[in-house]
Amino acid sequence: MVWLFSLRHRSWLNWAVWVLACGSIIAFAFMTGSWAFTSYYLRYVLLGLFTVVAVFSYYRTKRSNLHARTRDSRIIVPSAFLLLFVVLDALAIASYYPSGKTFDVAFPFRSGTYYVLQGGVNIVTNPFHALGDNKLAIDIVKLNALGNRADGIAPRALSAYRIFGEKLYSPCQGSIFEVRDSLPDNPPGNPDIEHPEGNYIVLKCAKGKILMAHLRRGSIRVAPGDVVTMGQPLAEIGNSGNTLEPHLHIDATKDGMAIGLTFDGQSLSINSLIKRT
Repeated sequence: MVWLFSLRHRSWLNWAVWVLACGSIIAFAFMTGSWAFTSYYLRYVLLGLFTVVAVFSYYRTKRSNLHARTRDSRIIVPSAFLLLFVVLDALAIASYYPSGKTFDVAFPFRSGTYYVLQGGVNIVTNPFHALGDNKLAIDIVKLNALGNRADGIAPRALSAYRIFGEKLYSPCQGSIFEVRDSLPDNPPGNPDIEHPEGNYIVLKCAKGKILMAHLRRGSIRVAPGDVVTMGQPLAEIGNSGNTLEPHLHIDATKDGMAIGLTFDGQSLSINSLIKRT
């Protein structure tokens, strides 16, 4: 936006290419930025600011270049940015459309507004998991009224995070395959890299196994072999394991292979918002 605002465009072609290039970068930030660290709603402010800057640059170009020739060598750099970010934007959009079979389950939380901190089917929207064991895993947090996942940008108290202590419900009917409930909840910013999942539940359902990780110590209500129904309370969200702050890590496997999850028919990616009443 600073580029677009400060440049004096020599031609309409120059202006159009710069607007498209900057717009593609703004679109990428809108779709893939981790907005919940400040406010989810700031992404719309970004779009508004870009619109104002684009209109301003349009009128300035109109006043100063009424008879300008369209040939301009300064479009090479913005053209390169445009091509790059069009590809990245396409990948961000594609992350909402998993290929192959998916496993549809119920959303595991009740009331409130929930946000996908990381998710999707490719490295653009799900970089941490794309390089790990399950590239289709999803990280979920809860938002407050301001669209932030916590009271502040990086609070030191676990209780400041909206999802900490939130009740987790079974996303499907099945049996408990595996449980761990002995690890402490780490202070924010101090991950336990030796125990990546932290406290967790593995739930065996008809279509595969679901891992729900980073649970609160002492909160798990089930044991291996228990049969559970969809919507049954299972545990609370904590901050155990390899995690910087409280969130739910959830993924699914079938025959040892990662499989995509959909929730009540909805495919989720980074910045997806789920409102439950």
